[in-house]
Amino acid sequence: MSKRKLPRSGGTQVALSPELAIAAIGLFSVFADGESTDEAETESLGEMLSAIDLYEDYAEEDFAALGTEIGNLINEEGLEAVAAQAIVTAKEEGLEEAAFIVAIVVIASDGEVPEAEQEYVDSLYQALGLSEERANEIIDELFSGDEEDEEEEEDA
Repeated sequence: MSKRKLPRSGGTQVALSPELAIAAIGLFSVFADGESTDEAETESLGEMLSAIDLYEDYAEEDFAALGTEIGNLINEEGLEAVAAQAIVTAKEEGLEEAAFIVAIVVIASDGEVPEAEQEYVDSLYQALGLSEERANEIIDELFSGDEEDEEEEEDA
């Protein structure tokens, strides 16, 4: 499977709810390295979505239906059209940072961020309209505690 690239244009007729958009961006992030599903990344996606207010009323079967709906949309409209509209919807709904956070946590959940995933992260923050500075701030905020925990473990 080839690594995922974000589309450059948003000329699509696909309509996505905010819930579908964030879930789709998270799902695309699972495959950002071009490999088939990674259990840690898939599990992390479910946990991240569950923690977002948009999904507070979702049960397990609702998440399964969401995944099926995204898959059906990709089959009907194409990956690029769905990815482009997910980004547009996230921006229109003011969910740029939420989408980016979901993607980052999913990508980093397996403990490594290879070059293909880093390229995806770079193209994602740009597509979402985030500055490089803000993207780095979000990454630092998410993982600064991890570095402190590792340092404490090394000192023990």
